[in-house]
Amino acid sequence: MNPDAPPSTDQRRAGFLAGAVIGSALAARTADVQERAAVARALEADPLPLAPPLGRRPAGTALADALLEQLLDGGVDLQRLTTRWVEWWRSDGLDADPVLIEALAHLQQFDAPTDRVDGGTAVILAATLPAALAASSPASMVAGTFHTARLLDPDPVTGLAAVAVVMTAARCLDGQRDFIGDILTMLRTNGAPEGFYEAMRSVPRDPRRPPPSPRGPTATAVAAAPWLLWQLHHRPRGEEILRDMVALGGVPSAVGAVLGALVGARDGLDRWPSSWRDNSGEDVTRRLAVAERLSVAERLSVAERLSVVPRAL
Repeated sequence: MNPDAPPSTDQRRAGFLAGAVIGSALAARTADVQERAAVARALEADPLPLAPPLGRRPAGTALADALLEQLLDGGVDLQRLTTRWVEWWRSDGLDADPVLIEALAHLQQFDAPTDRVDGGTAVILAATLPAALAASSPASMVAGTFHTARLLDPDPVTGLAAVAVVMTAARCLDGQRDFIGDILTMLRTNGAPEGFYEAMRSVPRDPRRPPPSPRGPTATAVAAAPWLLWQLHHRPRGEEILRDMVALGGVPSAVGAVLGALVGARDGLDRWPSSWRDNSGEDVTRRLAVAERLSVAERLSVAERLSVVPRAL
């Protein structure tokens, strides 16, 4: 394989799906430490992922899996989706931050989203990521992402942050690297507040100074989105991006999941250390199997079309 060749569609999709799990496990290695000396001790010689305990899934992976399964089944039912989320929280709840717990508790008790939360958790970005696979219907992708995000946070700005990240992922899956213009148009069209719009508009301006990093359990989706897009826009080396995330310390696993998915959707996984895949837990294998299933389905549909053409002629 030509190492300089761009990744194929199949490689990008595998990178998107499995990259989220790997990014989450990498961030988990230093998510609970922020002091430089503590981060250095946690990393030792190399930033190996910290896989979740066997049979458990961190919040970003679990919530995204519930959406991914519905997309694979052909449609999203928000009622069934919230039921799956609540079931995971009650039986597992790994890495669920206080804001997410409040939102899920309200869904369980009232069978409806809360009308207020104290800050929009960054987990929402990870939870809505699979919507990027529905890019063949852009309007549905945008609307679906926005409404799914609002199940966990009624603030429309959080929903717009989720849409911006999903649109970025969709562009990368399509082999494109220019996403800022589309996102700014979407934000302006949907009346994004000036502060958030300006934060996103500033992403391409300074390649040497990223936005504030989303650190700590209270990191919000609105704060995380400009930082994530800045990394993808300005930094060409995916492995380096993820290593620096781990070295930063304090980045929540859900933010790591989004960064891993975006970098994977852009670059594929082939240049990442094999130890990252081998040590990120059982969900990597599951996500790669889903990617293969989608690739096979696409090839079958192409074959079916080809088999029909001669008869039509």
